[in-house]
Amino acid sequence: MTALRFRALELADTHCHLHEYDERDVLRIGRLGLKVLAVSDDYESSLRTLVLSRRHLWVVPAVGLHPWSVDSESIRLVDKIIDLALEHGVKAIGEVGLDKKFAPHTIDLQRIVFIKFVEYARAAGAVLTIHAVNTWREVLEILERYDVNSAVLHWYTGPAELLSRIRSMGMFIGVNPSIKIQEKHRRVVEKAPLEILLPESDGPYKYRGLMLDPSMIKDVIEWIAKLKGLSIEEATDVIRDNIRRFFRSL
Repeated sequence: MTALRFRALELADTHCHLHEYDERDVLRIGRLGLKVLAVSDDYESSLRTLVLSRRHLWVVPAVGLHPWSVDSESIRLVDKIIDLALEHGVKAIGEVGLDKKFAPHTIDLQRIVFIKFVEYARAAGAVLTIHAVNTWREVLEILERYDVNSAVLHWYTGPAELLSRIRSMGMFIGVNPSIKIQEKHRRVVEKAPLEILLPESDGPYKYRGLMLDPSMIKDVIEWIAKLKGLSIEEATDVIRDNIRRFFRSL
């Protein structure tokens, strides 16, 4: 990638389900000039994500098994997804994690799956993009136990008291367009160290009538600036630095 092209992609969407978009929308997103970390939900979407990354230089692929996709049948796919990462040199694993709120009935299976991905990430030096709902402390304990610090907690709405721990572990939290309407997300951003914030869209997820999309990344940065009492230029400079640090290992 040339230096000129890298400068054009200094802003990024660090969590997008690009595989859910049709080709017209993929091309539209490409015209935004963002680098996009494209996460996956299961084996089939991981394959689609890999195809998109081969077609488009601005796509950075992540393969994984979403906690909502975990069941007694899909658990057998973990090794196949890890094999994909090995075969294609993928340096990001996601979306993976633990969810006790929306999928409590599979939490034991989720732990087995998550720990397998954590073990792989540690061995391969891969970044984890993590879904954690009502499991923030447990997720951090697992990451500490396995000595993993290359991770981002996507759409973090957990306790503010954990933010300093997240920073000390060298991890990031994702901030997405839900900040427009979700008060607890705004409270987190107000209290979070600026150097751990990464913009994301989680597109094309629909949240309380708001269709999340990569085109909203600049809106996210404007909200960060507002909540932190910074100019948009000041916030953008810091966020760009965060993005560079995050993608350095990818």
